[in-house]
This record gives sequence, C-alpha cells and structure tokens, in this order.
Amino acid sequence: MMPGEEPLAASGHFEYHDRPRHDSFWGGLYATALAVTVFGGLYGSVHRNRKFALLSGTEVRSDPGSCPVGHNLFSAQLQEQPGDFSISEFMSKAATWLLVSAVLSLALGLVFLYVFKWHSRIMTRITIQIQVLLPAIMGIAAICAGQVGGGVILILLALLAALVFWMWRGEIELCARLLGIAAAGLNENPGLLGFVVLAKFALLSVMLPLLAFSGLAYTNGDLVPNSQRASLSSSTCQDAEGTPVDCCVWQVDSWVGPYMTLSNVTLLWSVFLVFEVRVFTIAGTIAQWYFSPPGLAANQGTTMRSVRHALGASFGSLSLGSLVLTVVQLLRNAMENAKQQAQQEGGSLLVSLASCLMECVYSLIDYLTKFATVRMAITGEAFLEAARRATDLLARNFLKAYGVWWFPPMVLNCAAVLLSLAWGLLIFTLSWLRWQSSSNGTMEAAILGVLCFVMALVVLAFFSSVLLNIVDAVFMCYALDLDTQSVTKSEVHEVFSQVPVGVAVEQPGGDYAYGAPASPARGHAYVPPSHPAAAAGQSPMAHRSHDGSAQV
Repeated sequence: MMPGEEPLAASGHFEYHDRPRHDSFWGGLYATALAVTVFGGLYGSVHRNRKFALLSGTEVRSDPGSCPVGHNLFSAQLQEQPGDFSISEFMSKAATWLLVSAVLSLALGLVFLYVFKWHSRIMTRITIQIQVLLPAIMGIAAICAGQVGGGVILILLALLAALVFWMWRGEIELCARLLGIAAAGLNENPGLLGFVVLAKFALLSVMLPLLAFSGLAYTNGDLVPNSQRASLSSSTCQDAEGTPVDCCVWQVDSWVGPYMTLSNVTLLWSVFLVFEVRVFTIAGTIAQWYFSPPGLAANQGTTMRSVRHALGASFGSLSLGSLVLTVVQLLRNAMENAKQQAQQEGGSLLVSLASCLMECVYSLIDYLTKFATVRMAITGEAFLEAARRATDLLARNFLKAYGVWWFPPMVLNCAAVLLSLAWGLLIFTLSWLRWQSSSNGTMEAAILGVLCFVMALVVLAFFSSVLLNIVDAVFMCYALDLDTQSVTKSEVHEVFSQVPVGVAVEQPGGDYAYGAPASPARGHAYVPPSHPAAAAGQSPMAHRSHDGSAQV
C-alpha cells in the first residue's frame, strides 16, 4: 500500500472520508471550562496570600493571639521531629533498585503480553486455580490456628468459587481465546502502546497544572476566629462543651469555593476525555486492522489516522461522552456521601438499597457509553446517534454473554496482581539479603518491595486496560459483521460464534427472531464491494453455502 493511500476496507464498515464534525457545542463547552479554570488559577496564583504556609501552621491556629493576626505569628516555627527512619538515606540506597525495577517492569509488561498471546489458556487456568486454592489454603490455616468458624467460611467460599468456575468452564475457555486475539491485535498494531503512553503524559500535563491551580486558589484567604470557639482556658480555645478546638481557621475568599468546584469538574472531565480519546483511538485502529482485506498491510498509519479523527471531527462527541461519564461519577460520589452519612445516623438500609439500584444504572450508562465510543471510532457518527445504534446492535446480537465479558477483566487483573506481587517479593528478598546487616534493613527492604510491587502493578494494569479495550473493539466489529451477514476475519468468528449470542433475522411484521450464529469456513473473509473479487462476480458473503443461500 502506497503512503497516503486508503486501504480497500474503505468500502466496508470503517468510515475513512465522510466524517463531518458532530457535537461541536460540547467541544467548545469543554474548551471554555478549561480556559476559565486556567485563568482563575493564574489569578489565584498572583493574588494568593504569601503567608499561607505560616498561617496554616498548627501553632498559629491554636494561638488566640493570631485572630486577628498579630505580629507575634511571625515567630512561629514548625519544629521537625527527628525519627529513626531517614527518607533521604533510604532513597540514596534504593534509587538504583527503583530505576532498575522501573526498566524491568516494562520488560515484565512485554512478557505479560507475550504470555497472553501464545499461552492465554495456561494463564487463564492458573488465575482461576489460584482464586480457588488461595481461600482454601487460608481456611485450612485458620482452622489449624483455632479459628474454626472463619476457616469453614473460607473453605465454603473456595468450594463456591470452584462450582461457579466449573459451571462457566466453557466461557472461561472462550475468555482465554478472546485474550489471545486481543494480544495478537495489539501485536499487529504496536503503535497503540506508544499512543497510550503519550496519552498518559498528556493527561498528566493537564492534571498537574489544574491540581496546582486548585491548591493556589485555596491560599487566597486569611485567618479568622473559629466559630466553634466559646471560651479560653489556659491559653487553649474550647467549644461550648469544653472540648479543645483550634482558635483560628482558614477562610478562603468568596470566589474560591465556586472556582474549586469548577476546577474539580474540569479535572474530572479532562480525565474522562483522555480516557474516551484512548478508547476511540484503540477502537479505530483495531477496526482498520479487522476490516482490512487478507494479506493487505493496512495497519500503516492507522493509529495516527484514528488520533486525527478523535481530535478533529469527533472531538465534540468525545467531549459529550466524557461529560456523561463525569456526571455519572459525580452522582456516584454524592450517593456514596449520602450512604456514609446515613450509616452515621443509623438509618442506612433505604440509602443502601437506592445506592445498589443506582449503581446498576450507572454501570449500564458506562457500558453503553463505552460501546458508543467504539462505534463512533468506526463510523464517525455523533455521540447520541452512535449510542442509539450501538444499543440496538448489541440488543440484536447479544443474548447472554455476561460471563464472557466478566471473565476477561477478572483474569487480566488477577494475573497483573499475582505477577506484581511475585515481583515485589523478589525485590524484597534480594534487597533484604543485601541490607539485613543494617539497623533498618528489613524495614527498608519491605518499603522497597512495596514500591516495586506498586510500580509493576501500574505497568501491568496499563497493558491490561489496552487488551480489554481491544476485546471491546473486536466484538463491535464482529457485531457489525453479523448485521451484514458477512465474515471479515474467520478466526475471530470462530471464537465469537461460541459466545452465547445470536444473529437477528427481521420478520415481515418487523419483529426480530434469533438464529444460531454462522459457522464460517476457515480462510474466508469479507470482500468489500470495490474489491476486484466482487467485480469478478464472486460473492462478498464468505459464509454463503454452495447453493447460494445464506446460513443463519
């Protein structure tokens, strides 16, 4: 394929050219919110109270003479208490270990992808077995230690988990094959890893200034007398019940509260926007790979093409989708706060039921938003139109696939935790053998092991999230194939045809009936109408039978 030339799949489901701008209002709204937040942060930085660090000290707040502020506060000093553990000494000893661990964690991530590409069944079975054996071993240990009740409960949980996994053994096998396909798709599109890393840095470049602006805005204010302060006894301020309280509190300026609300919303919106751009780009790249004709190297430039679509014609739609996720997260936080308050007041039953019900609604919205974003990446539709059509598409082609869509994240997350834990234990053991002679050798080795565990977990979680996004994208491409009764990648259909889904057949009355998915023959693929094979009179339906009737 020549540079700049579009692949033949341009005639298929993926839209290359006809991508008008949609939902521009929401893109403008996000840009406005971000600009106002930055401007407010700059204003707060210029007009901040430069004595904030001193005024917010514990000694100043407990001094009655500080309200109103007097000259005596300038003599307040915070004394550092010496401790046995020295952070600077630990960092000087652990710097090399952390640097080497960071590099090797990336290598561990590549090994993670390799193992799931070629040995996904083995990894899936290992994670399942560990989730059964771990509570069983803990239960036996608890019984041996005399905790019979807790041990019996753990053993029963292990038996229940074993029963569930045995009942879903077919779906577990499909899960392994799905993860293998996702790893193969990522291997065919290595540019996705570089993009996701750049997306992480882009998110940090937005988050850090916004967090700094919020912190600077909070420094705009002054000390005022504590409203709970009722009396003064022995230079100690007390409330009406005689409980010691701070004599002074920090009161921000009137504009700070609304600004921090806007800043928090903008920050959350930015996080979800980067997440949406990532899902969009991965889905668009995988769709171009999926719908490319056999033997055609159509993965050249696919990632950058999807990035241009995301930041261009579909930016407004992604802004709307990320705003929906932002509102859902704010509602989740509000419900969680209401639940905690109800628990403190002793009447949490109704609130807990409402929280459980709303969490189902929020999860459904998250689920549909994700697939709407995947469809937008393929077709270039507006957000609401993509959400409606994605919902219809999933409703027509899903029957009961819950188990399959629950197992992949469970397997990947469990594998990531186990590998990270093994890595952390290895670093702890090696560092302890080297530092055991020092006074704080065991503590320093334990801290280093925990840091390396967290570092490896972050890296492996990063790779896991990319694989899960690829699984979602491949399934949407498969569902589009089902709608057109075509088979683009036979190896994918062979996997998904075993997932409990069905093909929708429209009846004369307008209703839908469901038939078994097609069983494509190996080696056949969907041929776009513009392909020479179609012009030669060959059927583009690779799964038609020899007599010309479509298999449903």
